[in-house]
Amino acid sequence: MPKPIQRQSLTDLAVDALIDLIEERGLSEGDTLPATADLAAELSVSRPVIREAIAELAGQGLLERRQGRETVITLPGPRQLERLLRLRFAVTGTQLEDIQAYREVAEVGAARLAALNATGADLEAIQQKLDAIRAAQSEEELHQADQAFHREVARAGGNGLLLLTIDGIAPHLHQLRVEAWRGWKESGGGIKSIVEAHAVILDRIRRRDPEAAAQAMREHLSQAREGLVRIRGRRQQRPGA
Repeated sequence: MPKPIQRQSLTDLAVDALIDLIEERGLSEGDTLPATADLAAELSVSRPVIREAIAELAGQGLLERRQGRETVITLPGPRQLERLLRLRFAVTGTQLEDIQAYREVAEVGAARLAALNATGADLEAIQQKLDAIRAAQSEEELHQADQAFHREVARAGGNGLLLLTIDGIAPHLHQLRVEAWRGWKESGGGIKSIVEAHAVILDRIRRRDPEAAAQAMREHLSQAREGLVRIRGRRQQRPGA
């Protein structure tokens, strides 16, 4: 069955045209767009349409209006992605199982990349994060140190898109850690095995063994899944759940 034709507004078309213009001219972060009047003439639309298109792209973190009405190209970062995901989860509800599944894909891959690409400085940085896990004096310190360790592994992998998504989902990863840790403790797990799991991940990365590093990360994330399953099972047993 043919799909219905969707009519785009002039603003939507102008947004696409501005993105095409940025690509075609090879513009990058910090470069300035032509004046509104020039863009309107070049794209054969009115100035108000150009202003609306610029406002939309500015809201997405792609453009910035500066003093003197200059429009500068910017790069959307983790903050923009975090806001988008926060709004999505506010509407749909945070699904910790989905976030756990994301970790089991993204962070296993990150460990594999780190074993291939980590520099000596990267390995030292990961070691420092492992030391912070060992030195944690409270659960909140533990969660922060744990998140920093995993972020450092992702950064060492050298894939900017992977790091962007991990940073963008950071608040929800923290929520997942809190819940999973609670379940892990209830199931009889302790901090020692968690620290050892992180140490194994670093060791496999140091050995430059991507498959072993991926497996070590996979086994560690199974600890989080075990804790999450424990919490979910407890809630399902509550009256009215």
